[in-house]
Amino acid sequence: MVGSILGGAFRLLRQHSLAVLVWAILYLVGIFAIGLLRILIAPADPDTVAGGLGAALLSQGLALALVAVLITAATRATLHPYKRGACYLRLGANELRVFALLVLLTIATLVATFLLTLANGFLLGLLAWLVPGAATGWLGVALLLVELAGLIFVQVRLSIALPLTYLYETITVDEAWAQSRGHFWSIFGAFAVLAMLIAAAGLALLAFFFLPILATLVQTGANAQALMETLLMIVLAAKNLPAASQVVLVSGILALTALGFVLMTATLASAARTMLGLQEGQVEDLRRKRG
Repeated sequence: MVGSILGGAFRLLRQHSLAVLVWAILYLVGIFAIGLLRILIAPADPDTVAGGLGAALLSQGLALALVAVLITAATRATLHPYKRGACYLRLGANELRVFALLVLLTIATLVATFLLTLANGFLLGLLAWLVPGAATGWLGVALLLVELAGLIFVQVRLSIALPLTYLYETITVDEAWAQSRGHFWSIFGAFAVLAMLIAAAGLALLAFFFLPILATLVQTGANAQALMETLLMIVLAAKNLPAASQVVLVSGILALTALGFVLMTATLASAARTMLGLQEGQVEDLRRKRG
């Protein structure tokens, strides 16, 4: 099933390469413009909490709106390929529903993180009181790993809620949880393989320009200090590259970033189609079917 999900995502790149290129450019330009806007509207006084919070909320909202438009476009291209027009980009009710779901999921994540932080403070304090010092650290690490695994499990199970919201024409979370039951490892595996492919491409790009530095890291061993020193050496070496090489390097990094985002959105749509058992080119009125 992992192969089927990833196959659908890469098939999107092959069949709609122009649309994918437009999404990637729109993503990069949009993120750059939102970052620039945040800098421009940030209060001159860094101690102004209200102004800083307003700038952060506005930039976050714009970023979520951009992601909603692109995710909906990728879903539309994957599940309804006949709805072409402007590279599958729209500004309508579907995009608004996906945006609303992204906002709800972001708020839920922030609330869950806050509650877990409070719970961790209490539990770690209790462990420090009940258990000897050496064991407390290990128990604390185990607790954090369990919580991280739980968050990843929930996020993976709910990830297809975004394309399902487009398909059902209503915000849905419970349907995503139901459809992904028993398929956690398939969805997680698809995203893991995709992440490894993008990481391998990024490593190959760095090796092309900084192979001696990376070879030194391999010889010395990859520990925290060695990684930090290697990163610093790469930054310094990048500043000394010829202008043409710097352009190629930056362009490659931006291209990989945009490609990773587009493939992630395509993987979401492909996973939803696979969970629902829809075939290539099969289009059903799922809104009426669900109701």
